[in-house]
Amino acid sequence: MQEAATFLAGTHDFSTFCSASSEMSARSPIKTLNWVEVRPSQGFLSDNLKFWELEFVSRSFLYKQVRRMVGALVAVGQSRLQPHHIQELLAARDLMAYPPNTIAPPDGLFLKHLPIWDRP
Repeated sequence: MQEAATFLAGTHDFSTFCSASSEMSARSPIKTLNWVEVRPSQGFLSDNLKFWELEFVSRSFLYKQVRRMVGALVAVGQSRLQPHHIQELLAARDLMAYPPNTIAPPDGLFLKHLPIWDRP
C-alpha cells in the first residue's frame, strides 16, 4: 500500500478517481497531492484487528476522490490490485477505468485537519 500511495503524490489528472456529477464538467480534474502517507495505526476496537491510517494533503479534492483513492489502496493491500495499477488508473484519465466495487465507504473516513491560511 505504501508503494502504491507514492504514485498518487504530485500533480495528476485524477479523472479516474472522481465521481461523475453535473459539477465535475466545470472543475478541472488536475489536482496536486502534496502528501500521501500510509501507516499502521492503533485501533479503537480490538487488538485482534489491524488498523491503518491514510493521510492525504491537498488544497482541494474532487468529488469522491478520497474514497476512490482509499478504496484503490485498500485493494492493493488485499492483493486485488498491484501497486502499478495505481499508475495505470492515473494514466487512463477515465472514471470508467476505475475497478468496480472498490470505492471505500464513507464510514471511517473523516477530515482530520483543516489549516487556515492567513488572508490579507
